[in-house]
Amino acid sequence: MASGHVLEARIGVSEFPVFIGPGLIGRMGELWTPRADGGAALVVHDEAVGGIADRVAEGLREAGQRVETVPVASGESSKSLSEVERLTRVAARARIRRRDAVVAVGGGVLGDLAGFLAASYQRGIGLVHVPTTLLAMVDSAIGGKTGVDLPEGKNYVGAIWQPRLVVMDTETLESLPQRQLSCGFAEVVKYGLLESPELFERIDAWPDPLPGPREELIDLIRDCVLHKLRVVSEDEFETGLRASLNLGHTVGHGIEAAGGYDRYQHGEAISLGLLAALRIAERMTGLDPVWRARTRAVLARHRLPVTLDPTLSTEAILDAMGRDKKADAGALNMVLIGAPGDIRLRQNPPMEMVVQAIEELHP
Repeated sequence: MASGHVLEARIGVSEFPVFIGPGLIGRMGELWTPRADGGAALVVHDEAVGGIADRVAEGLREAGQRVETVPVASGESSKSLSEVERLTRVAARARIRRRDAVVAVGGGVLGDLAGFLAASYQRGIGLVHVPTTLLAMVDSAIGGKTGVDLPEGKNYVGAIWQPRLVVMDTETLESLPQRQLSCGFAEVVKYGLLESPELFERIDAWPDPLPGPREELIDLIRDCVLHKLRVVSEDEFETGLRASLNLGHTVGHGIEAAGGYDRYQHGEAISLGLLAALRIAERMTGLDPVWRARTRAVLARHRLPVTLDPTLSTEAILDAMGRDKKADAGALNMVLIGAPGDIRLRQNPPMEMVVQAIEELHP
């Protein structure tokens, strides 16, 4: 494929292609139809990307698919059981059957919601991911995690459901607001820390403003996706290695929840969570402090927060962390590194270390 990549994902019993490159939206009918074993698609899309969803639907119709489209309001509040009920009833009225598919067009929230719809509707139907944000491309569209939130916690109801196709059209990133691009870049930084010093060096040198050089961006997305595919192929259901992908997320999810899911977007909370995790790693694994300093600098350069809103108390963050799924019988499941590429899975670091790491985020 010219100016792009095709990756073959093998996760458990599932095998599917991941296309990465420019102009792929215009090829949707070609990319999906050969793999389709049904004649209908429910295109579920974030209302903010209605134009992209229309182009996806047009391509599928030209390929002979019967297509229904349904918009979803932007934002975390759409990840709810009530929204799942609404969408399943739309699917039923549209006569979507088990041989048909849900096509998810949007970012991480939309992908989680539409993925759970596909996993649960008629006990599971086909799923196609068309991620339109950097965060969704490098992270949430890969691996099969789907879910919605409860008042008691984020992603408390969900399923592992692998797609049949993932299409990442990098041209969709060029019109994104800088804040959304920055949020995705936080996950890119995470992959640099997890993968190797070499990948981190490329990320550290990434130019501002985002998204950056087109060809190099395609390769960067590919390398993040390859890391996640390697991990998930070994541990589809997060019984071990897959937990490493939560680097920065233990504290990050606590910050996100303590802020009511509106003070910080996901990637912004992960930016702060990464710095907290690296501070704890300095004390527990001997991580050289230079890696935290470099991480802080690259996050700040790409407009991600590196200090915590003083109105968010450490107590509120700790309370939210205790409700997170990564908390196990009162213990925190914390991912640390000894150096980029040297992953350490440690459970329940001393609470005084966690408190200190959070306190040091305050200006």
